[in-house]
Amino acid sequence: MELQWIDDFLALCQTRNFTRAADARCTTQSAYSRRVQRLEEWLGAPLFYRESRPISLTPAGEEFLARAHRLRADIFDARRAVLSASSHFKKALRIYTTNTLAATFLSAWLMENKLENYSLIVASIAGCLEAVKRKHADMGLIPHFDSEDALLGLEAEEVAEDRLTLVTSPAQKRPVVLTGDRLTGPVMVYTPGTTYGMQIGMMLEKHRIHMQDPPVCESASAEALLAQVKAGLGSAWIPEMLSRGSKVKRCDAPRYFDIPYKIMLVRPSPDRKSS
Repeated sequence: MELQWIDDFLALCQTRNFTRAADARCTTQSAYSRRVQRLEEWLGAPLFYRESRPISLTPAGEEFLARAHRLRADIFDARRAVLSASSHFKKALRIYTTNTLAATFLSAWLMENKLENYSLIVASIAGCLEAVKRKHADMGLIPHFDSEDALLGLEAEEVAEDRLTLVTSPAQKRPVVLTGDRLTGPVMVYTPGTTYGMQIGMMLEKHRIHMQDPPVCESASAEALLAQVKAGLGSAWIPEMLSRGSKVKRCDAPRYFDIPYKIMLVRPSPDRKSS
């Protein structure tokens, strides 16, 4: 199985249309269809009812969807964990966090709490939670979008708040505009399967907003998307603490386009055994 097959599958689950999914994955429809077919051949079952409009998931597709997000996160987290397995410290505090929090919130929080001699591992939100649950980490700092199930078995404390906001740059020539239920203009999106991407997708679906134009870019990195927003290549939902101080501004959009979340400090429960 190839990682791009999982991203292809998640894009089709999100759009329910081969043409829009191929556009989102920056490929032709024929090449995209062949990759989806190879995934189905590898799994040994059809994942989509292609005759329905919009297309829908088969029972096998529903089963794979329940696992695809975690598979994708696990692949990247396995690489990060292997690279960070060695340490210069004989015994260090192991802290897991996301790339955005490591680049923004973490330094001031470490100084405020007078923590030192620590090993810092950057991972996805799911990877951070898994490491803490397995006691591979002493603590984790994560964005949290009110899914209480994700924090089961952990000690959790809210330490800050932030929000995703759709931002643009003065250098962007064509604005992003919401007209009725259609969002037009150059929008950049998060890779299918990412937590930010899923939260934005749920917000748009809740308010029945459709993106009229295919995304100009997709990335799992908020930092990468912000750099392109600054260059005027498009607009993107960026954590407010990451965009603060940069020459970007919030797009002219309804307030419900802002997606608030908490920053949580999570630790293993004292009575929880590692697995």
